[in-house]
Amino acid sequence: MRTTALAPGVTAVGSGDLSLAVAANRNVDAREVERALHHAVELGLTLVDVHPGEADAELLAADMLRTKRARDRVLVTTTIPLVPPRPGVPRRDLLPELLPVRYLQERVESSLRTTRLDAIPLVQLPLTSAWRSSTAWAELVGTCARLTREGKVLAWAARLDVLDEAALAFATDTAFSALSVVFSLCNRSAASLIAASKLPVLARQPLAGGALAGTIGPGMKLSPRDDRNELSPADLERAAVASARLAPELREEPPAARSCDAARAVLDRGKRPDHLEAISQAELALRFVIDQGAIALPRLHRHAHVMGAVIACAAPPLTPALLKRILDEKS
Repeated sequence: MRTTALAPGVTAVGSGDLSLAVAANRNVDAREVERALHHAVELGLTLVDVHPGEADAELLAADMLRTKRARDRVLVTTTIPLVPPRPGVPRRDLLPELLPVRYLQERVESSLRTTRLDAIPLVQLPLTSAWRSSTAWAELVGTCARLTREGKVLAWAARLDVLDEAALAFATDTAFSALSVVFSLCNRSAASLIAASKLPVLARQPLAGGALAGTIGPGMKLSPRDDRNELSPADLERAAVASARLAPELREEPPAARSCDAARAVLDRGKRPDHLEAISQAELALRFVIDQGAIALPRLHRHAHVMGAVIACAAPPLTPALLKRILDEKS
């Protein structure tokens, strides 16, 4: 298994965005989510990322730690959700409103009660670069330091959704032990930050919400509550065409590659190399993220998805030739 600098023994792939609510909306039973989580840990993955503010998911992760006696080898990271903003003038200083220190303290205490852990290994804070100039910034950082001194939180990560030039300042901020960004083969906007960062980087959505798993395309059947129902026909066709472009590099053809005429046309033109480096599209996408220096956190709600993540974590880096072909297709 490839490991990271986040903490000793932490693998380069983890179980990301653990959420019973999201799973239910995608028609995945809670028992299947639990089975997948336990299987991932049994096979050696040592990082679990819990959906922001979801107590049921925190409890599921904590129960897994106790059942597997894995407290000393599995790192659980949680996220403090922002307080919903009040209506009003948008130019006001939002940090003390969206992430007040008293609220931060209460959320940490709540997570400790839910998980019954002695300390939360890693807490992610949703932040923007503009907040570094807020009058409340020093108090926020001071509160984080105090909670660490009190032994309630072992480390903090800056969770960044807006990646402007000023966001690079987080890459060397000593208040944090890691950064958390959205990053995948089809969303590489965080690439420069990852390259410049002296901190470990957690890559959320490394499979782009399933688009890089090779199963999303026109005609797919989803639960009525599935969040992916928001994808337009054009989005579905783009995902299918992307799968078709990657298909010649894979031992297993992704189902989406034949889901529409446009994808089939691309697939028919594709040339298969003499040597194939990856089994599935998901494996290839995860290995790309790892090779860029980030920690991949795919959502592993189904037992069947776990082995591909483990294979990606154990695989060697992609060859320069394959990496060039992938990037040329995506450019």
